[in-house]
Amino acid sequence: MTGDINRGLPIIPHESLGADCCGCLIAQINGDHADIVCNECSATIRTVRVGDIQAAMSEMAQTDVISSAHCTHCGALNTFPGMSSVEAFICSECGEGVTLVTPVQ
Repeated sequence: MTGDINRGLPIIPHESLGADCCGCLIAQINGDHADIVCNECSATIRTVRVGDIQAAMSEMAQTDVISSAHCTHCGALNTFPGMSSVEAFICSECGEGVTLVTPVQ
């Protein structure tokens, strides 16, 4: 279930919260609560009710910096709040991996 919930959540780099870490935040379900953790260093950032995950992650993702790129497989526009550039990503629509020849900013 953790993978399914993370598909609809914004991508938040851990470093956008001041950490010296290259990971991104994900939600891990624990009963009726979810831990927002870093997928690289495993730091727990916040614990919220499962029903509040989207709102908490959206609040944490609010930033003036955003990048976007079209999927080379399905053409869907993928946005990356808090990311100043993107070199590769997993498409939020089709789930395919995309490596960009020229990083977007």
